[in-house]
Amino acid sequence: MKLTINIATRSRPELLAMTVAKTLPNIRRMDTTLMISADDDDVSALKGLESLPKDPRLHISVKPREDSRGAKYDRALTEAPADVYLPAIDCAPILTPGFDQILLDKAARFPDGIGVIHTQFVYRGTFPPALQAMTAGFVAKMGYIYNHDYPFWFIDHETDDMARLIGRYFYANIDIPTGPTRPAKTHRLRDLQFWTSYYDLMALDRRAKAREIIQGDDFLTPDWLKADLLENFTWIENRSRLINEGVRRDAATIEAQRGESGPPDEGYMRAKARAEQKLSEYLLALKAAA
Repeated sequence: MKLTINIATRSRPELLAMTVAKTLPNIRRMDTTLMISADDDDVSALKGLESLPKDPRLHISVKPREDSRGAKYDRALTEAPADVYLPAIDCAPILTPGFDQILLDKAARFPDGIGVIHTQFVYRGTFPPALQAMTAGFVAKMGYIYNHDYPFWFIDHETDDMARLIGRYFYANIDIPTGPTRPAKTHRLRDLQFWTSYYDLMALDRRAKAREIIQGDDFLTPDWLKADLLENFTWIENRSRLINEGVRRDAATIEAQRGESGPPDEGYMRAKARAEQKLSEYLLALKAAA
């Protein structure tokens, strides 16, 4: 089995250099790829790429900026295909020696190659996971590494939910410190009232995907466990709604502290317009089915 790590970066060359310098020595396998995905308009990041070490495991990807982080992470599907994908960030070095082999060993335990491995949780030990690794089988079922709908956040939330819904969620004890180097701002963070509500309303879409995976002939799980999984969606969905209710309640404060100032860029506007259109069609379909 082979692992591809894809670090998405945006205008943080110093943090990227630190993350690569601390992560690379902990990769044990020579066939593990450490991919850096940068945007072709990001002058500071492109300059910073020149100072990265010359290592055959490094793969540099420079393309036009996507409308979502999910689309950026999906570069790995064509540029560095693997059996397991680890989307990573440029401010969170991975400090556990041999973490790549640990993830591959965990992934090998899924009987049909469908599943997610998560590391420690960030806030109060409950949510979200610092990083998640997805098997190629899980990615094939989802249609992407991370959802392309969201211009920021929520992508790890969806993966967390989907892995729980299908009962394929392993933990790997890998050290990834996120607090000390976390930037003050989050790219494209705005309109939290809209995005949390959009995520909640897409619960039926996630439920349908989970049901399709569980009931598939290639999902190697005993029938008794499949039946139990199909009856356990509600508590997972309720947990997600509670998380988003807290974000909605504190939206103004979060946006003031961590949001971007100034008008949104064109990529964000395209992403939001697509979400609004999808939501409109989705609600019309639900009304017609009622």
